[in-house]
Amino acid sequence: MEYTAELARALSHNHNLQLVLSMPRVAQTINKDLDRLGDGASYTLLEKYSGKNPKILHNFIVILKLLNRFRPDIIHIQESSDLSNLAFIMWAAAPLVVTVHDVNPHLGSNKGRHLMRGLHKFARRYIYGKIIVHGERLKNELMKGTGRSLHSVFTIPHGCLFSFDSACPNTTEEEEHSILFFGRIQEYKGLRYLIKATPLVAEKIPDFKVIIAGTGKDLAEHRNLLKGNPHFEVHDHFIPNAEVHRFFRRCSFVVLPYIEASQSGVVAMAFVFGKPVVATDVGSLGEMIEDGKSGILVPPCDVKKLADAIIYLLQCKDIRKKMGVEALKAAKSTFSWNRIARLTEQVYEKARK
Repeated sequence: MEYTAELARALSHNHNLQLVLSMPRVAQTINKDLDRLGDGASYTLLEKYSGKNPKILHNFIVILKLLNRFRPDIIHIQESSDLSNLAFIMWAAAPLVVTVHDVNPHLGSNKGRHLMRGLHKFARRYIYGKIIVHGERLKNELMKGTGRSLHSVFTIPHGCLFSFDSACPNTTEEEEHSILFFGRIQEYKGLRYLIKATPLVAEKIPDFKVIIAGTGKDLAEHRNLLKGNPHFEVHDHFIPNAEVHRFFRRCSFVVLPYIEASQSGVVAMAFVFGKPVVATDVGSLGEMIEDGKSGILVPPCDVKKLADAIIYLLQCKDIRKKMGVEALKAAKSTFSWNRIARLTEQVYEKARK
């Protein structure tokens, strides 16, 4: 949702734009981001309902009325499990552009969504006009799985899900020898490998600490290994936007020991705060992180190399700071929303031809 709001904000300075957001408790979650929309934008907030809830019909009616009134030249949706998207897909009066954030389902994801996955697979092959993904690896995976042509799938990086204003220095200081593991904690995020690497790191740096901020099924499954361990500080709850900055400012760098991945909003967020990233080279993470420049890439599921990378960055403060500078440069250039908006406009132009 933050992705959609940030992209809309960047596009709204040059276009008339109608933003539609649907999620649980949407009004309480996104209001601050909507305050920064340009003069050319208006928005509609919809409560997200499951397909079994008859109130989903209300969303369909609202969306179809909105489309008939606004008459867009382009419809751009984010592929998701939200059935409200079907209203946009059904309205065939404008070209359809779809951003696919996850080409394949993640390890540990809900296995009960076979129908939705089947619908996505069919739509990618036959219905979506132009498709945007967040990396060349993902582009190749999608084309291989759908038979789509090179000219219908486009790579645009994942932007930073946090504003530079919020990332500006304040009273929260960096804590030496602290690293951050952030976000929704699912099996594919590889928490177990970070836990296994901890004793190896602690041998070299006894006071090192992992700050875990976020919640999820995989965290609950590893709770016994974390309880009472002095090397872990656990914040087991959803982290609201107002609290995000405190965790990123406190850490020396961010760690993503993912088993598999598509892209990561956490990488872009770390870069906004000038924090380098230690991550596994899976999905398109290797396209976001320049190995040795804005972070360090290691093979997935390799506890020793993960520990070595963490030790290296914790011990080499000067190198860590240089990587942080490069990370911030990347946030302001490659992953800036103004650049992403310009690239997205190019896809819109191709969709209209």
